[in-house]
Amino acid sequence: MESRHLKVLHIAPTPFFSDRGCHIRILSIARALALTNAQNILCTYHHGHDRDGITIHRATAVPGYTETAAGPQKGKLRADLRLLALSFRIARQQKPDIIHAHLHEGLLIGWLVRVLLAWRRIPLVVDIQGGLVGELQEHGFFARARWKAQILKPALRLLEYGLLRLPRHIFCSSANSEALCRDHYHVPARRLTLLDDRVDVKTYTNCRHPVKLPFPDHARIVVYSGSLLPIKGIENLKMTVLELARRRDDICFLLVGYPTEDLEVFRRTEQLLGRIHLEGRVSFDQLPRYLLAADVAVDPKVSESGEGSGKLLHYMAAGLPVATFPTAHNQLLLGEEPSGRSSDPHYLADRIEKLLDDETERRRIGERNRRKAGEYSLNSAGQLILSIYGQIIRSGVIRQQDSNTNGEVQ
Repeated sequence: MESRHLKVLHIAPTPFFSDRGCHIRILSIARALALTNAQNILCTYHHGHDRDGITIHRATAVPGYTETAAGPQKGKLRADLRLLALSFRIARQQKPDIIHAHLHEGLLIGWLVRVLLAWRRIPLVVDIQGGLVGELQEHGFFARARWKAQILKPALRLLEYGLLRLPRHIFCSSANSEALCRDHYHVPARRLTLLDDRVDVKTYTNCRHPVKLPFPDHARIVVYSGSLLPIKGIENLKMTVLELARRRDDICFLLVGYPTEDLEVFRRTEQLLGRIHLEGRVSFDQLPRYLLAADVAVDPKVSESGEGSGKLLHYMAAGLPVATFPTAHNQLLLGEEPSGRSSDPHYLADRIEKLLDDETERRRIGERNRRKAGEYSLNSAGQLILSIYGQIIRSGVIRQQDSNTNGEVQ
């Protein structure tokens, strides 16, 4: 499809850009589309920082809502209402060819915008990064709701079922989320496309200056990058760190991400100040410098929501072997690499130790991962998305022509 004048309105109900996985995926989709000459317009919350190459419009600020971490937050509903008003105004002014919603809230907002501008017949697609109910469960939403969870959980499942019927097409971030839509919510396969996370490998091959870390020269370094929240498997990571700290004294951990408060208490309580370095929030553009300073990467997440883990591709692009759990998404990316038999942190500890002690195997897996990461390019993602856009827009034109023809016959 010719995309010279294709205008895409992205709706992102999140404080874009805040250097975390969800935002990195949205950014990679926009960059992939830019490579096809499409014009990206993005509507998002009032906070976050801008990125080059994307026209960003921000909703008016919600007093007291400044949090950029993932999960339900006070003030988020008001932010969504303001984002709806903004998205409607921008869609009316800019006349996009297609609305590309991100996340479930973005889908609902995008659908409302489409309804309010019904005469324009703007196609709506959505990028789903996991299941709504599963994600809320991982964030502890139902545990906090207590007895209300018995009512809320089936109600939200019904809501998700209805939401997934609104868009013309659904892009899924992982095989897990694709299976969830197809098998649990009965979305026809023809309306689903697996759009894996993507990575620009050149940012790693061109990086020549890894960061200097406050560890001894003989230290073996394990890196984790991403949100430091329970939903990301941080409790598993803590147990893995404790297990390896008991076994030996030459393994150190570089943790890149936020919020750091809980892990700061952990490393002080467990007397691991010299073994764990908390770097905090790092600019996405600087991430390669940190990953290239490590020997092994770890991803301790076990997702119930079907969400993929985009950090794996960045680990792979850095040429790192990865210790993780055997989800379908992880196995798809890491191939034959063994990744543990269960969600027991002891298996992660065993895997990390084995990789650190076998330099030949570590290098072999790292090189294989780097080559595999090259298959997940931004350019191929852009072409895939564009082909789906083309099918949707052409089918809409044909239906409109048929409707006009039928009207003339009558």
